[in-house]
Amino acid sequence: MTRFARRARVTGAVALMASGVAVWPASAAETPRWRVFQTHRYDDTSSYHAVAASGKDNAWVFGETHPNDGRTRPIARRWTGRTWRDVPMPAELRLPAHAGSTTSPSNTWALVGMPDGGPTYALRWDGREWSVSNKWNDGLASDMVTFGPRDVWVLGYSRAGAGIGTWHFDGGTWKRANVGKLLPHRLSAVSAKDIWAVGAKQNTGCGDRTIAHFNGTAWKEVRVGKVLPPDIPQPETGGSYQCVFLRDVAALSKKDVWVTGEVLRSDGEKDTYESLLLRWDGRKWRRVNMPNGRTPERMVSDGRGGLWFIGGESANDPEGAGTPLLHRTASGVWSTTRIDTRGRTARVSDLILIPRTRSLWGAGRVDTSDTYDATVYRLG
Repeated sequence: MTRFARRARVTGAVALMASGVAVWPASAAETPRWRVFQTHRYDDTSSYHAVAASGKDNAWVFGETHPNDGRTRPIARRWTGRTWRDVPMPAELRLPAHAGSTTSPSNTWALVGMPDGGPTYALRWDGREWSVSNKWNDGLASDMVTFGPRDVWVLGYSRAGAGIGTWHFDGGTWKRANVGKLLPHRLSAVSAKDIWAVGAKQNTGCGDRTIAHFNGTAWKEVRVGKVLPPDIPQPETGGSYQCVFLRDVAALSKKDVWVTGEVLRSDGEKDTYESLLLRWDGRKWRRVNMPNGRTPERMVSDGRGGLWFIGGESANDPEGAGTPLLHRTASGVWSTTRIDTRGRTARVSDLILIPRTRSLWGAGRVDTSDTYDATVYRLG
């Protein structure tokens, strides 16, 4: 297993009080498991929302902190192969950083804005400083990917508020992409000419059940046939209904694409949810069995032919249990794990496999009864 930094073999937490950092090392002899790699206290409360990486010595986490003046500030922190370092974003921005993508230490992008609308900013790090590449005055952005300083995609759709739509940057100009009636929300790319997304279509009723693909020239809807159950809109007079919501996509290769989501069923008073997992083998979609009861929020390759999922927390969970992480091996064996935070509660927002390794980073926070701190998690 690749190690990114030499670890001390100690018991308990090593508190680096001068920097506000706490690190939980692990013995090299331990079986690889998720653990807290580092927490960082910026202000009273802070959290990471997204993680991006291009290799074992270039990774980023993005989030927000809330100073005593009550004004949100975006935060970005970079892994150099040895340590995490803060990289201040423009001081005038007072919104969370919630998504990012990177191809190299001199080409990193981030989205700054609220999840329910308002101004949204696309920022670029060129190896020296952050700069605002574009601003959308109104509407949220939901995801992004970069393949280089002249090839960046930004998606903007959510039921939480009006989205900015789908945009592309060619190194000189931001242009709204022609996607027809498609409303892409989350994306995953095999290459610049092989991008997959999940989302919705305009005027389609109750669910977000659309899969889209970009082939280097155009975006097109990908039909799934009868693999998904139908949407059954609620009658105007009330009563039962059924809606499919696709949450995330993981494109591992051109013949291996995964989509996750859930089916909402309601009798008009009580709602139930069924987890969904679909797989594309290059020819057709098929449904894959998935443990029910956990809304799958995010999904990422484990580097071994399997997948890690961020599961939704349940009201039936023990107090302080935190975010469950689900794992599916290449052979289809499922397991659930939680991160040991030594009495604190782990919240996980995003995961990423470090390219060309079998190690993963996670982004989120750890909670106590009165505060929470931005946290980086690690597997391997």
